[in-house]
Amino acid sequence: MGEAAWMEALMKAVKGITLSDIAISLLGLFIFSSIKNKMTSRGIMQWPVLGCLPTVLCHMHEVYEYVTSALIEAGGSFPYRGMWKGGAFGLVTVDPANIEYILKTNFKNYPKGKYYRERFSELLGDGIFNADDEVWRDQRRAASAEMHSARFVEYSAKTIEELTHNKLIKLAEKLSMDGRSVDLQDVFLRFTFDNICMAAFGVDPGCLAVDLPDVPFARAFEHATEHSLF
Repeated sequence: MGEAAWMEALMKAVKGITLSDIAISLLGLFIFSSIKNKMTSRGIMQWPVLGCLPTVLCHMHEVYEYVTSALIEAGGSFPYRGMWKGGAFGLVTVDPANIEYILKTNFKNYPKGKYYRERFSELLGDGIFNADDEVWRDQRRAASAEMHSARFVEYSAKTIEELTHNKLIKLAEKLSMDGRSVDLQDVFLRFTFDNICMAAFGVDPGCLAVDLPDVPFARAFEHATEHSLF
């Protein structure tokens, strides 16, 4: 068969393809890729083009429990990928050896990177939690000197003692007397937030009051963090 005849046959075949044929082919490719990924990969389901987004959305009401079970099933670590060309990809790990290696042993080889810095720039600016390289080292040096000073250590210990005796214990007594159940995660989150604000800014936002109030600043910080992440 000559080249001209071959091209003519190809054009006829292409002209005979309908939109439904293309849709069915793409659907088949999508299903095949999804099944292959599920059978060969560990961790949460990674969909073609969409990455892990559909999986996360389906389990949004229990996302932490779902990711925890996925980590257990995967042996402590699994890779993730966001939407195609979205820029989000990485590794989720709870393996102590991995965490020590990343955060301590070889920390200089794991910068936050451009994507992370841009994502959190409005919330964290160029502070220590959003900096890399020399900027991070300079800020860490300054923060370390302050945090290891006798004055700061004494003040932090006093802050924790006050929060524990004047608020946490009183809250526990009040809940016990009322016979109420409470979300301990929320209580400890409030304790941590109050402690950080008092130690860093010298201001008590009052999240751990006995009535567990809705504090606008804490709520705004939580919303800003969620919007930065998702």
